[in-house]
Amino acid sequence: MTAAVLLAAALLVWPGGIAAGRVRALGVGGAGVARLRYALAQVPIGVLWPVAAGTVALVAVGPIHACAAAVLGGAAADLRGRATERRQRLSRLGAWERALDDTSSALRAGAGPGGALGQAADAAAAHDPRVAGILAAAGSHARLGGDVAAALRPAGGDGPDGDRVAGELAGAWLLATRHGVVLADVVDGLRADVASRRQRALRVDATLAGPRATSVILTALPGLGVLLGSGFGADPLGVLGSGALGGGLCLAGSVLLSAGLLWTDRIAGGAAR
Repeated sequence: MTAAVLLAAALLVWPGGIAAGRVRALGVGGAGVARLRYALAQVPIGVLWPVAAGTVALVAVGPIHACAAAVLGGAAADLRGRATERRQRLSRLGAWERALDDTSSALRAGAGPGGALGQAADAAAAHDPRVAGILAAAGSHARLGGDVAAALRPAGGDGPDGDRVAGELAGAWLLATRHGVVLADVVDGLRADVASRRQRALRVDATLAGPRATSVILTALPGLGVLLGSGFGADPLGVLGSGALGGGLCLAGSVLLSAGLLWTDRIAGGAAR
């Protein structure tokens, strides 16, 4: 039983990023560890976190508590995914802003469309490989005399703002080629529009940071209440951790807490749009 608890807990705190680099520097691991990390990386966080949390609670307490832990793990994974999506959207807008600035600067310096897009793609590779790939494909079409707008339009689609910039660039390219507008001016105008959208997104995200933090603090208050009850001589942990009644209370509390967190984040997300 103890081994199962430790294994499930290890899944939750498995090192990543800098911690993984330190583990490799210590010489810990091997082919088996690498295969395990690869297998875990293929599992979506929305599945891994609830399963790991539920496994810990199942082994340590019981099945009802496992359901409660899985609900909390799923809510935490969902909130993490939304936060990651917001960061990626801002990062992509920033990458597009720099890429469009590089493109317009190269065009004003006398470079051809293919060369300008290629230079922007090379510069964007260090910030956002997806943006770099879109620009590189468009640059290849331009150098071969193909339709640049047709190469950019599929990448636009109906995705997040950062992806829609590709479709907007395709429209700007069509405007310049069909009506004789200076291409550098059109690209620079699109860059200014992307920059304003990014600044607005940053301001809105900073404004909503307070309500999001408040929701997290309010969610932690029941835990503080349990600690206060223990300090006053009661045994709330004993009640919550034993029997069907404790499991039912934990499950109901986890459902309400998760619903409150997700609903608050949804309201904040609606305000951001």
